[in-house]
Amino acid sequence: MRCPRCNNIINDDSRFCSYCGAEFVGEEEVIRIEQEASGDDYTSNSDLHGAVTENNYQPGQNNPPKNKKALAVQLIITLCVLVLICGILLFVGIYTGRIGGTGEVVTDAAGEEIREGRGTVTMTVKDTDGTVRTIESDKSLVTPEAILTEYTSVMNGLKSDAPAFTKVRYQNLPAEHQSLGSVGSLVLSIIEKHVTSKNAVPSTQYNAGNADKLPLIDSLYGCLLTDSTKIKNAYTEILGDGKYKIVITVQDEVNPKALTAGATATDSAVNGMFNPYEPGEIISSIAELAMSNIDFTYTDCTATVVYDYDSKQVQSVNMTMNIDITADTVLSQISARIVDITEYSNFIYM
Repeated sequence: MRCPRCNNIINDDSRFCSYCGAEFVGEEEVIRIEQEASGDDYTSNSDLHGAVTENNYQPGQNNPPKNKKALAVQLIITLCVLVLICGILLFVGIYTGRIGGTGEVVTDAAGEEIREGRGTVTMTVKDTDGTVRTIESDKSLVTPEAILTEYTSVMNGLKSDAPAFTKVRYQNLPAEHQSLGSVGSLVLSIIEKHVTSKNAVPSTQYNAGNADKLPLIDSLYGCLLTDSTKIKNAYTEILGDGKYKIVITVQDEVNPKALTAGATATDSAVNGMFNPYEPGEIISSIAELAMSNIDFTYTDCTATVVYDYDSKQVQSVNMTMNIDITADTVLSQISARIVDITEYSNFIYM
């Protein structure tokens, strides 16, 4: 027989046209299809019973049948291709630094372009002396985790390179942090034995290869702190000429021990970044005054490193430790602060 919709020849017992997909539901449907093919208006209740009534088929043409499974497969394949294309574009964008802000220009404090990267961000920071400043920072170096990772890489590289440098270590005794009571003069005389002002101590010149004199002393590494939750405050500041400054202040810590020689790990935030005192000598001296419960609290210990971002070569390092000494006497509790500062400068890379 001939399909009344597309006019193609099909089997007499066919229920569906193999060309246009028309479904024949009895004689009424054949009549309806014939009238559709001729352009006559036709309305039948058969439309309410699931008969197929496609309006986009033209009689006399060999239109392919509508197969729902085939359409579903084609849709899935199309979606997979689109996902693959998007994935490739995303990978290329991230790799080339064009997605997620990575294609932005990083500028220094003077507004000069440094390089392409994740761009800069303006942020407000508070230094340990209470000074509040607005700085330009690198978007990729704003979290404590990222800053600690960068600091560790730079300081470990410094130990590995072991350039020539200048070092000076000195102390201050801020009067506003002294509470010594009736035995103040005696305690102060003992503490002053361990204090040398910057004007009184000469700087020391070290030739290349003296890595053991760099932070951390007697360690192969420049930073052993791995837990960013032990950081109290941290920021990265973009300076001029491609220079970055990292500032990290660690959480306060009571009685940290000096790092053992050759250590590769530590749980201490202080000795993981700094070179704390070996308290034995000071404690034994103070103990002569019959004091008890002597504690050394390291407060707002801050490391500052200035380096070239591209080469990672260090320009200067400042390690500041505030050491609050508290002890009980028969009369009262006394306290005093030693501010210990170590400065490294004049780095010469071979």
